[in-house]
Amino acid sequence: MQKWCNITLAPEVVRDGATTDMDGVADKVKELCKTEHAGGKVIAGVSGINCLYRIITLPNLPGKMLPEAVEREAARVLGVPLGQLYLSWQTLPSIKTETKVYLAASPKKTVDTLISTLRKAGLNPYLLDLKPLAVARTSTEHEAIILDVQPTSFDIVILTNTIPQVVRSLPLAPDASQEERLSIIRDELERAVTFYDSSHKDTPLEPSVPLFVSGEIAEQEETWELLVGEQGRQVRILPCPLEAKEEFPSSQYVTNIGLAFKIIAAKGGTAFSLVNFNVLPQVFRPKPRPVHEVLFVPVLIGGIALVALGVFTLASTIAKPDTPFSDYPAILRTFAVSGTSPHVDELRLQLDNISERLSSITIEAQAEIEDYEAEIKTLTGQVSIRKQEQEELVGAYTSVLDPLGPNKEIINADLGEMNRGAGELDLLTVNHNTETMTINGIADDEELIFSYASNLRASGRFALVVISNISYNEDGSRTSFTLTLTKPVEETE
Repeated sequence: MQKWCNITLAPEVVRDGATTDMDGVADKVKELCKTEHAGGKVIAGVSGINCLYRIITLPNLPGKMLPEAVEREAARVLGVPLGQLYLSWQTLPSIKTETKVYLAASPKKTVDTLISTLRKAGLNPYLLDLKPLAVARTSTEHEAIILDVQPTSFDIVILTNTIPQVVRSLPLAPDASQEERLSIIRDELERAVTFYDSSHKDTPLEPSVPLFVSGEIAEQEETWELLVGEQGRQVRILPCPLEAKEEFPSSQYVTNIGLAFKIIAAKGGTAFSLVNFNVLPQVFRPKPRPVHEVLFVPVLIGGIALVALGVFTLASTIAKPDTPFSDYPAILRTFAVSGTSPHVDELRLQLDNISERLSSITIEAQAEIEDYEAEIKTLTGQVSIRKQEQEELVGAYTSVLDPLGPNKEIINADLGEMNRGAGELDLLTVNHNTETMTINGIADDEELIFSYASNLRASGRFALVVISNISYNEDGSRTSFTLTLTKPVEETE
């Protein structure tokens, strides 16, 4: 690490990990790049807020079938429409009869906004990562709890066997007091550990697994004891895995270090997490040029070179020995008029062959061009169909929300908050009458229901959140529940 720099953004330009002022942020980034003589291709990180993570197990499938199988299973286990998300995944080491896949789903709006902002700043992001996964990649321990706290958000990662098993990213109110921030972080830490232990009852986290801290909290050692609670875990600053100058504040640049390790891992170097995929959506990646487009120019050049070689051979055959090269054009002109040479018939045959070859090359090139034009026409038709489908979807969405009048924005925000905290739950039905919401769903564990209700209370969107019903299946496998959410009075008036 030779050089580092940063810029400070106003708290209001970033909300829940997404930029709200693209032009303002782009100008700031452009100014920084100009000052530091940086730019061009970059590796970028996007906030993990509202992102979802799962490890799924599939049968051992042929490579061509795997992408479709992953997408189908992701739609099932994530419980939210994939149309709102960008899905990224990679396979993990597993036994021969199965395929383990690590899934990460990120909100399209957050990713699209970030890419647009960077491009406005003149940067070209060619690799993209989720912030908590980048942070996890810097841990030198195979098992660890990692806590990174920034001014407006924090990330928790439980890492076992060098795989991020539990990942949580949540916003922090900029105006919250230190006590309020610590209380939220401590509760989420306990919730993350409890969730991991309940999902790995045979191998729960040992008290000896350390808690690594980075970001703001790394400089607040007096608060560490409040974070670990009764378990008394050892708390340490997340060590810097790079060689750097002594004055380098590594704890403030943990995400950046993790992004740098994406390249190190891709080149076969040491990396401390098995999860390393490019989150950059395909729509933002450079499209490979078709083979016929790549070959057209070399073929044409080859044809011209062949003609030139034939002409040179013809001239050298006609000319007398020791004739200067500069006289060849005049010799060819004379030959073309008089047609006299000791080898006229042979030379004419060679010229005919060259002409036929040139004609063949021209026909092949024209065929390539026609194929390319047909492909463009097909793609244009597909774009038109997709555009029509999108317009129909927007129309359907508008037809549902428009009758709701001024309440549609409130209802839409409530539904977003409902989905954001659902996590492992399966939400079956929801009823919203502007004053109350009733949510019915099922869960594998009642603790997940209590956690979901707690998250909804913490969001501040609801005056009252009540678990009005919990019932258990006869076999005890799943738990049905009903939540009743009451809106604040000022929003319902």
